[in-house]
Amino acid sequence: MSKRRILTLIVIPVLLISGLITVLINNPREPSTTLTLAQQRIDFGTLPEWEGTVTRTVTARNIGKNTLRILNVHTGCSYAKITAPEQIRPNAEAAFHIILNPEILPVDETTATATIFTDSPNTPSVNLTIVAAAKRFATLHPNTCDFGNIRPETTHQKELKLSLNAPLDASGIRLLPSNHPTLTWKLTSDSQTDTSRLITVQLRSPQERGRIASLLTVAFPNERTLTIPVTAEIAAPANTTSTR
Repeated sequence: MSKRRILTLIVIPVLLISGLITVLINNPREPSTTLTLAQQRIDFGTLPEWEGTVTRTVTARNIGKNTLRILNVHTGCSYAKITAPEQIRPNAEAAFHIILNPEILPVDETTATATIFTDSPNTPSVNLTIVAAAKRFATLHPNTCDFGNIRPETTHQKELKLSLNAPLDASGIRLLPSNHPTLTWKLTSDSQTDTSRLITVQLRSPQERGRIASLLTVAFPNERTLTIPVTAEIAAPANTTSTR
């Protein structure tokens, strides 16, 4: 094979391919669109429910040369709402607003995962973790009133502590009438603190044996209510003594 033919068929193509590979390596293809978040976890801390909704903002950026479109946003929970832009221009930023309603937020710290869906082949979905807990305007301890096993036609009472966390006018707190004929209750001041009240629940067990299950309702001046489940089992075990 002549030198000219070798040069034409082998050397020149090899040089051209090598040059193309070098260009591709030194000039990687820019992604069309990619969504990135400034933070992928946002912690709201503990939110007092009487202060209303709380909003935090997360900055998002479209890394790429094309416009990125936001197709949908799933919050992953009922207490959060996220407002998002319809699209983000190339190499531009936009804000996602996360709005939490502490009235329906669980008391204990809870975590939800929001998912942002886009038309980007690189980032078709991006997750955002939301962490928060609620502080109730009032809490009961204990939060149920269980008399356990008791004898028929005996009188029993239990005391619950009502703690006021919000700045409420305690004089406006009312105990709604019981819908059970054997249950009565009263509200008194707590000598130890001004931010709590004592609730005394009294039960006169009926003659018939069986289970008692009822609800007592505390009404507050902010038009909110708390319910207290009351339960008892009317029985006559040999080792049961009544408390009067």
